[in-house]
Amino acid sequence: MTEHTKMYSPMLWLLLLGALLVSQVATQEPAASNEFAPHVTATCKAGTMNIKVKFSSGYTGAVHARDHRTEACMTMGDGSDAVAFSLNLWAKQGAPDYCGILVSNVSGHNRTEERSIQLAVRVHKTLELADDKFYVITCGKSGFTRDDNAHVVLKFLENDHRVRETVYGHQYKIRAEFSKPNDTYGLRVGNCFAFDKKNITLKLTDERGCPYDSQLISRFVPTADGRAAEATLTSMFKFPEGSEVHLQCDVIQCYGRCVEFDECSADIALAGFTKGSNGQRKLGPNEEGSSIAGTTVFVLDPAEARLISSNCDEGIRPTWLLWLAITLGVLFLIMLLMNIFLCTAMSCSCANTEIIEKEPSIIEEYDPYRSWHGSQYGSRYSLHGRDAHKGYTSGGSTIHSNRSDRY
Repeated sequence: MTEHTKMYSPMLWLLLLGALLVSQVATQEPAASNEFAPHVTATCKAGTMNIKVKFSSGYTGAVHARDHRTEACMTMGDGSDAVAFSLNLWAKQGAPDYCGILVSNVSGHNRTEERSIQLAVRVHKTLELADDKFYVITCGKSGFTRDDNAHVVLKFLENDHRVRETVYGHQYKIRAEFSKPNDTYGLRVGNCFAFDKKNITLKLTDERGCPYDSQLISRFVPTADGRAAEATLTSMFKFPEGSEVHLQCDVIQCYGRCVEFDECSADIALAGFTKGSNGQRKLGPNEEGSSIAGTTVFVLDPAEARLISSNCDEGIRPTWLLWLAITLGVLFLIMLLMNIFLCTAMSCSCANTEIIEKEPSIIEEYDPYRSWHGSQYGSRYSLHGRDAHKGYTSGGSTIHSNRSDRY
């Protein structure tokens, strides 16, 4: 390696990294199949909440009761596609196995106590990322489940592009869809509510997907193929404390297209929405299971709207990263051309030096009087021989013989 190459090697590596950054940023596009969409189920029995979470691929993150990362309240993924653990519903605050179980009284024909918990499903074991999912699990309301890979995701859309940061008061579309769409199953969305870190909840729709407040959110309407459902959020809201808003919905999975009811004003006790003795809703005509879908968005004030782009999944954010990548890429190309030029010039210089070193020897060895093959003039020793008596040995004898023949 030459001195010039050694001098430019660190810069070349830096610019090569810049070029790779350009390629990575330019091809940045989230894939729907890689969506983090856990499938959460829970059962409550004998004072224990048994939680099972399934994933579409190997999982190495952490599942725990929110704000409780003790051994009794969390489990770690080991690379398999499912994790399971149990929580003590009767643990008192301050006990080692207390995981923040919330108790609420439900008035009705028989006054009962509901016990619920906020569950955090983290992408990473220690870090808190934007893709983390949060769920509210309540005993007796986990519903029926279908144990398969039909994971459902919730998305906030603006101009048909997904957003993870929303602006207070702006209109958005909420979409529920399978992470891996298929032609066999359809879905229907119901029982949606929003909550914050302190478990303050806001009910949005009932079990049929009909809104409690039609001025805030519309009904979830299935798409033409029945494999997704959308609702319009008229005005984005937020809770008094914090900018996080968690949204959770029950998603019914149907064999074929789910049965929809046109009238939201009718009584909820319709066919397919009647409840059994255990308080859970009975299965509909072609319904095969339900799952919980959730998502999290951050709500910003309108004054901060300029800090976000309306197309979060299209383009590159922040913009300075794009320009930095482009600058590094251009510098890389310039340095590449310079190094090619320098290497070419150094190769020519080395070739010239070799020729110059050989020239003196070539000139020194050249002698016009040397006796070459087929020459009749002899060598220089014939003209300037060391022995004067032996001069003109070769050429002279030829000339002498010619003269003798003439005379």
